[in-house]
Amino acid sequence: MRKPTNAAPKAAANRSNSPWNHPAFSLLLALLCGFIAWTVVTVYIDPQGSITVQNVPINYAYSASTYTAQGLDIVEKPDIETVDVKVTGNSTIIGNIQNSDIMVYPSYAGVSGAGKVTLRLQARLVNTTDFTGDIECVVEAPKTIDVVFDEVSEKTLAVTVDASGVSVAEGYMLNKTAAVPAEITLRGPTSELDQISSVVATVSSDTELSDTTTVPATLELRDENGDKIEPQYTTMDSETANVTLTVYQVRELPLVVDFIGTPSNFDTSSLKYSLSQDTLRVAGPARTISTLEELTVSDFDLAREFELGRDYQRLVELPAGIVSLDGVTSVTLSFDTSDMESTTLNISNIKAINVPSNYELEILSSVVTGVTLYGPADEIETISADSVVAQIDCQSVNLTVGQQTIPVTIQIPSSTRIFATGSYTVQCEVVAK
Repeated sequence: MRKPTNAAPKAAANRSNSPWNHPAFSLLLALLCGFIAWTVVTVYIDPQGSITVQNVPINYAYSASTYTAQGLDIVEKPDIETVDVKVTGNSTIIGNIQNSDIMVYPSYAGVSGAGKVTLRLQARLVNTTDFTGDIECVVEAPKTIDVVFDEVSEKTLAVTVDASGVSVAEGYMLNKTAAVPAEITLRGPTSELDQISSVVATVSSDTELSDTTTVPATLELRDENGDKIEPQYTTMDSETANVTLTVYQVRELPLVVDFIGTPSNFDTSSLKYSLSQDTLRVAGPARTISTLEELTVSDFDLAREFELGRDYQRLVELPAGIVSLDGVTSVTLSFDTSDMESTTLNISNIKAINVPSNYELEILSSVVTGVTLYGPADEIETISADSVVAQIDCQSVNLTVGQQTIPVTIQIPSSTRIFATGSYTVQCEVVAK
């Protein structure tokens, strides 16, 4: 009878004692596989890492509506302009990130009024097109900044022109300046606006001007002392203006008087008169003033105004666009009457001229009484009523059918130096043909 063999148990025992079946080997193998997998992922598939991007500027304008909506603005901020940012993500991607790809900005969530506020700096990637994936940006230092806020308001000021640097040619002057826009609206912190007193457009010229011109100018803000200031946060709705420099030609012209109310043949040069000012310094556009030879004062009506021993005020009548540089608006008119005499006559020689063809005019008055005449003494002494005519000029009369009182002018055909004063009328009968 054969004895039972134990060969199989021996074989099993040998297998159980193999190192490949040892638990420590299994653990080691699992760790090795995990490490290999991690290495593949981190090195080849998703290699993670971090870099520091330096000199990223702080963008204070981002989300500024948070405080501007409250009527606030930044009036003081730290001197620091850039910070360093730690960027974490796929190493093969973040290695190419530049400071221009990142934006650093303060969080304004805690701003609720004027005063100093500590703001947390945040960073984010702005170029997400070139740099995809899970990338984290964190500001390294400083992580917070202190910023001062103040109330914001508006202020509108007229633009004044500083033309001290402008030169004009001889015989010309700078008459006026005008800026477009004529006024500027400023917006900024109240504390800055209070320092601004004027908006000035400073202009200059490289050559001597002889005509009106328009030049561009940069606007300057000045304080109450006229010193230039540059507020940090105040803005203007325009930083430039176009300035028109109006250049006038200067001339000195004689003053003359136009005499009216005189006989048709009267020689006004026979009148001896003087003005308190013979000439007047004026200025105006060259194309206008260059054509002038003299300036007139308001008309003097000899028939209605003349009296012996009187002086008369006359307005200086300047053409449009001409200005007086002497500040004179009127002058005194005086007559030398030392050689003049007067006489009073009754005039029976009454005539009508320019009678319309559809009317007949009958003069009912036979005489014009009390006509006063002035002239040189030698001619007044010899004048007679027969040499004087009371004339009706129908062109200057609105004729109506029936009896009508019509004014007459006194004519002295025999003399060019005698004139009449006063107003005279005659009675007439107008008949339609």
